[in-house]
Amino acid sequence: MTFIKKISPWLLILAVVGDFSLPYILGRFYPGFDQATMIISQLGEDGSPVQQAFNRGSIVTGSLFMLSSIGVYLFFRSESKRLAQILAGAIALYGFGDCLLTGLVHISKSASFFSPAYFLHAAFSGIAMVAMMFVPLSLAYRAANKNEKLVVIFYLSCLVLSIIALLLFAAYYLPIVGAKLSSTRGMWQRVSLFFLYLPAFSVAVKQLKRAKTLL
Repeated sequence: MTFIKKISPWLLILAVVGDFSLPYILGRFYPGFDQATMIISQLGEDGSPVQQAFNRGSIVTGSLFMLSSIGVYLFFRSESKRLAQILAGAIALYGFGDCLLTGLVHISKSASFFSPAYFLHAAFSGIAMVAMMFVPLSLAYRAANKNEKLVVIFYLSCLVLSIIALLLFAAYYLPIVGAKLSSTRGMWQRVSLFFLYLPAFSVAVKQLKRAKTLL
């Protein structure tokens, strides 16, 4: 457990940076892939030249998120067991539902929303995104109890901006609005992830700062 606690922040940083940068790295090897219009999961679809690399990368980042959650729990446990459970559970569930399953569940281009694979992926991905939102929400609550107003503003801003970007991304599926947002669909997905990952990244930074003071 001591070893996991020590490497946990680095695992979380690798998970966050790796998962966020994966589409940009692999997109360079996908002719015609447009980061602004195309969603990230298209890299793992049939016909994608980087399908295997994307799926394996998603499995790796998902595993890193899940492993790092152990250290997150141990880090916050002494302060609040409930807070530790929420943060660790949210990060682990996100790693499993949005990353690991993405790499394991095969979805074809022709799959409909109600096909088992597509529905499973969409359902777990949605649950995972909601779970990850509990990270900035819980950290904002923690900061409010400590009267750290700027920290509260930071985490709530990340949460609100992530939700707004996610709604703009999801609005693509609406009949009238969707056509107007088709050219920015991928961009809003990435903006949402950016603000969702910032709080998780800050958790890793907190762990590293604590470790440094103990040296």
